[in-house]
Amino acid sequence: MKTICLPLLFLIYVILPTVAFAKDKNFAGTWFIDLRSKVERKQHTNCGMATFTLIQAGEKITGSHEFSTAGCGRLNEGGDNTVKGIAVGSIAILTVISGRNGAIVIGKAIRKHNLLYWQILEEIKSGEPEGDSPLILSKGILKLKKAKTLK
Repeated sequence: MKTICLPLLFLIYVILPTVAFAKDKNFAGTWFIDLRSKVERKQHTNCGMATFTLIQAGEKITGSHEFSTAGCGRLNEGGDNTVKGIAVGSIAILTVISGRNGAIVIGKAIRKHNLLYWQILEEIKSGEPEGDSPLILSKGILKLKKAKTLK
């Protein structure tokens, strides 16, 4: 009985939590937040959303982002390789370049299960023309819309 219980206890207390925790460390996937008001959602207003599409290889993160105001009045389509960063455990430090005006921000993303807690820490380069919003999500909780896998 002891020989069966010890491996089982080892599996439950040591291996399973490690595997589950490691799974949460990966930031790869499409992260999404709906920024529309309840009224705008009910009216099926276009746009009003932000996404990060991230790929992670080891600690290195690359990807793209998009941001749009409700009604599509202002857009930031980001583009390929407009997000770069590094992950350490469940925290990633990312630089994001605005496809709208070239502004660059540095921010922190914390992954907790299928949620990504994002916050800009600092703008490291202003956009042009000066005063134009870079339309990069300043703070929000994004949901994992679609996980990415490496081929």
